[in-house]
Amino acid sequence: MSDFQVILMVGTPATGEIQSLLEHFRQDNMVTLLHSERLGSQGNAIQPLLNSAWPDLICLFADTLTEQGEDVLAFCDEIRNQGLHYRPVIVVQSAGAEEKRIEYLIRGADDILGTDISQEELRVRLLVHLRRNVDVLLNEVTQLPGLSFTSKVVQRRLNQQKPLALLLIELDQLDVYSDIYGEVPTHHVLKTLSALLSRLVLIPDFISQTDENHFVIVTHPDRAEKVAALLCRQFETTAPNFYSEQDRKQGYMTSVIADNISQRVPLMSLSIGIASTETQPIERFTSLFNTAQQMNTLAQMKPGCSWLSDRFRLAGAQSQPVLEQKPGILVLEPDAALAYLLKTTLNMEGYAVEVVNTLEDARQILIDKATVQPFQLIILDALINEQEHGLQLTREVRQEQPAVRIICTSSLHQRHRVLEAGADLYLPKPFELSILFSWIHRLLREGR
Repeated sequence: MSDFQVILMVGTPATGEIQSLLEHFRQDNMVTLLHSERLGSQGNAIQPLLNSAWPDLICLFADTLTEQGEDVLAFCDEIRNQGLHYRPVIVVQSAGAEEKRIEYLIRGADDILGTDISQEELRVRLLVHLRRNVDVLLNEVTQLPGLSFTSKVVQRRLNQQKPLALLLIELDQLDVYSDIYGEVPTHHVLKTLSALLSRLVLIPDFISQTDENHFVIVTHPDRAEKVAALLCRQFETTAPNFYSEQDRKQGYMTSVIADNISQRVPLMSLSIGIASTETQPIERFTSLFNTAQQMNTLAQMKPGCSWLSDRFRLAGAQSQPVLEQKPGILVLEPDAALAYLLKTTLNMEGYAVEVVNTLEDARQILIDKATVQPFQLIILDALINEQEHGLQLTREVRQEQPAVRIICTSSLHQRHRVLEAGADLYLPKPFELSILFSWIHRLLREGR
């Protein structure tokens, strides 16, 4: 059974040829037609179908239902009160008073058709309603369906206990790219990624886009990790084409923020989180999506394109918990007053801080700490005693400990030289401590 689009018909057409309609829709592997002859009291006869199939459209043959004592108006009320899961609702009835047709529309029906309509026209009209229902939710740039479509299709598969895996794909640093390059190149990136995803998807897999930089692939668990690995390789091959020659050569983007603060931002990459029904029993779409989101967050901690599956989290579930340690920060600052201020205030913020004032001391403490508890962030001045020792240390750390975040401060405007050396952030002096602390928190939270 196809679970992309589901039509639920209730009642019987005037001609009584429901089997002919069923056969027509079977020819379209994207649409499934379900049929029930009765609504039942307050719709209880078809409630199991509503709960399991989450139909995209409901077609009610009002004449046969009212002849059987069914209250079509009350059912339209109930469907409207249940939100948008089961819309649109189409009522087919014989020619009658205008007031009756208007009442159907007021009570929740979306369209009224006459019983004199041919089966072919009925089929086409229903397909048009399905198409419009999806078109409203398509992303304007990629033409991919959104989160509501994804949740409906996934929930159907979960209701049917089908094995599936959900890949949540995040296009990292798209916001910075958009600020630097503009709207048209950003749209090109999104369309290119959409095309890459489409090449990897075959029915019954499907793709969607939940917001500007998040995409979803739903596939079989056996294919999930292979798809993620292949997508990462293809994007890494394609991504350099999105940048200027200068950004390609230097390997990062420069984001200029207020007050001349500049950040070295990695080139765009993909982080993919995978959640599967084979690792744990999952009954709701939200549970599956949240698990994929958790895996996506962990995948972002790795540099470049990366993916992580909940299979690995399950395999490591029995490992011993690691005691939480205070983030370590090294401060290289020749100004004794500023160095003392940074040490005391950062200690108050909960960080483990070491302060040095020469390049040699910084090198030595980095060696001493490397095998014990490496520093997670370094704050240094570009110039130490009028020598570029800060830039020199930045280059060395970036080569030897690439995961360490570096904030480089300077009273001279050397933004490009600082970022080229490998600093993550250029912060001109003088600066407010609150601004420095906010960037420390942000860089440590993001990781590399």
